[in-house]
Amino acid sequence: MNTRLQLPSRITTVSSQVRTSLRQGFTLMEMMLVLAIIALLIAIGAVALKDVSGTSEIIAARAHIGTIRTTIISYKTLNRSLPGKLEDLVTPPANAKVKKSLISESGITDPWGSKYQYRSPAKTNNGQPFEVYSMGPDKKDGGDDDVYAD
Repeated sequence: MNTRLQLPSRITTVSSQVRTSLRQGFTLMEMMLVLAIIALLIAIGAVALKDVSGTSEIIAARAHIGTIRTTIISYKTLNRSLPGKLEDLVTPPANAKVKKSLISESGITDPWGSKYQYRSPAKTNNGQPFEVYSMGPDKKDGGDDDVYAD
């Protein structure tokens, strides 16, 4: 004896449509897995970009130092003496022979927001009468991260 219950054809059709639509979508676990993979790729990319950013700031600082050194030589040529401080390149002092700004205020600021350092005479014996350098990301003089042009 067969005791199977017969459902009307309309209910059977709706039931098969629901099962078909559920199979077409993603499960919660699949969505979570995809989101986890995307988050992992973003984290890897952020770390890689941070390293590139740090390197580009050092390269920019070295280029700025070269520009400042050239500007100091121009100042010396025009005024027959080295500037007392880097700010003299922006606003020449009263005793300067040529009262002309040779560089902008932003030109003496390193990529980390600090002023470049200037010593005359140079502390290191590199054959130069002066030296220009950046204190680097830690903004402390004398650290391993100080940036010099050479």
